[in-house]
Amino acid sequence: MQRLELFSLSGAGYILTFFIVMMGVLCLFLLMFGQKYLLKPLIIFFIMLSAVISYFNQELGIVFDSGMIRNVVETIKDNNQQEALELLSFPLILHVFLFGILPSIFIVYTKINYKKTINELLSRFAYSSVVIALIAIMILINFKYVSYFSRENRDLRVWITPLFPILGAYKYVEDTHKNKTVPFKKLGGNAQQEKQSNKRTVGIMVVGETARADHFSLNGYPLKTNPLLEKEELLNFSNTTSCGTSTAFSVPCMFSFLSRDNYTPDKADKQSNVLDVLTQANIKAIWIDNNSSCKGVCKRIESHNIRNNPDPSSRYYSDGEYYDEKLLEEMKPIIANNQADTLIVLHTLGSHGPAYHRRFPEEFAKFKPYCKKSSPQECTDEEVSNAYDNTLLYTDYILDKTIRFLKQHTDEYDSFLLYASDHGESLGENGIYLHGMPYFLAPEAQTHIPFIAWFSDGIKSNHKIDQPYSHDNLSHTLLGLFKVKSEVYQADKDIFRTGNF
Repeated sequence: MQRLELFSLSGAGYILTFFIVMMGVLCLFLLMFGQKYLLKPLIIFFIMLSAVISYFNQELGIVFDSGMIRNVVETIKDNNQQEALELLSFPLILHVFLFGILPSIFIVYTKINYKKTINELLSRFAYSSVVIALIAIMILINFKYVSYFSRENRDLRVWITPLFPILGAYKYVEDTHKNKTVPFKKLGGNAQQEKQSNKRTVGIMVVGETARADHFSLNGYPLKTNPLLEKEELLNFSNTTSCGTSTAFSVPCMFSFLSRDNYTPDKADKQSNVLDVLTQANIKAIWIDNNSSCKGVCKRIESHNIRNNPDPSSRYYSDGEYYDEKLLEEMKPIIANNQADTLIVLHTLGSHGPAYHRRFPEEFAKFKPYCKKSSPQECTDEEVSNAYDNTLLYTDYILDKTIRFLKQHTDEYDSFLLYASDHGESLGENGIYLHGMPYFLAPEAQTHIPFIAWFSDGIKSNHKIDQPYSHDNLSHTLLGLFKVKSEVYQADKDIFRTGNF
């Protein structure tokens, strides 16, 4: 990043200009729209919004762009109260009280004397002219530094509160509105299975949640977070990147035929995904969810969300939600009752933060001391990392248990397991926690994901595959594993196209 000396004349000029421009934009907005009966509510809205956003900016390093706005909307649509409550903490409440509620109370009791209508409009016009002139003068005086420094540090704009989040919300609404008029595009209408074996194929696609590749011991992490998987014959793709940094963005991308370069969730929503194409080829596709939702991916296939009808008496139920092991209990009868070729997608809760300690049973708390709070910034780096690593240890157990189950039935069907996380997670590095950063700003921890594959002897590949991969490869790989040919299938994106199946 290009830097300016803070106490130099150019540095002070840039900071002053930046402050005046931001304040000026807010003043102009309030002068235009903050008429009588609207001014106080608008100011209070901006203050409360800024108080909430500034907490997540400062304490967790979270940026509220259009993608994060989408996450918030999806959380509301999914009625995901559990996730919302985990983000509610005493530090957040205190911050909002000090920087939101107290100033708002002061504003409520501040008396404003309004002029007559024509005088009020003239006065606002005069003030607006002064503000515009001041902004123009400051930019002209410091244009050399403002233009260069702002151009070289465009990422600064994401921290402007509350203007950037408001623009993000506007972009989200605009994109959503445009999407409503786009007709649905059916892909893969010519999909046919060209399978030669009479033995049926059962595939398990495990969608991980918030797992980062550099904390998998399979990838060289010093702590043994994958002690069971290390004993299995796996293909481990250690150089895989995610499509996005949030569930709402990445999950539809994983199953779409759009590459990351031209993908948006709205585009993916208006065309068939790989599960639809598999279904057209007479392969049974079923989605089982222990997360907020499938984000629209499963709306045209059979799906079950185990969180919708919880059973508190279940041994996998704890503190208002299920451990991911419950997914395997749901999976087994589905496999037994379906004789067709079948793909089951297990959407896990995985390592979803911030309450990592709630994602695993106590017997998997191997790495200690670990954070037991929903505000990771209140714990030490070691405690946060240990809590997170315990979630990966539990994931290791679940994946290995699934593989062992498939091994028990190799006489009945050929099988495979794919596991890929939707995105990674920041654990406090450089003051950033959780996930959801804009992709161009996101650290590698949020985009470098684990991706592994296991095959029964019937479809095993002996080829070593170590080139870079991404979520773009997943849909074509699934079609290839089921021997489905279609105009949407791209062999060069099928990871296992050279395998001896």
